[in-house]
Amino acid sequence: MSGRDDRAGTVGAMSNTGDSIESRVAAVEKEYAARQSRLFLRFAMVEGALLLIAVLVVYVFEVVDPEIGVWILVAIAAVGGFALSALLVRHMQSRAKATARAKGENPLF
Repeated sequence: MSGRDDRAGTVGAMSNTGDSIESRVAAVEKEYAARQSRLFLRFAMVEGALLLIAVLVVYVFEVVDPEIGVWILVAIAAVGGFALSALLVRHMQSRAKATARAKGENPLF
């Protein structure tokens, strides 16, 4: 009967460990969701400011011919898209590593 008690205690201990792992993973996911929101907000503000400046230079102050200005706007948008993609990939990789660490997984395997 003591064997049963030991197993019951072990199962309870595993359950508590599982709960703490789940709570660590949830905390990591919450932290990275907040980071991702801040990333999108910062990126949108910078990209928006760059596009606004370009529109002002091209169409309001007419420093650049509008035919060329359109290509400047497209270039800013394309570079911004590539930059956002790179930032998101890096963010996803770091989130996956942090989640694995929270679960206690060995990063070498």
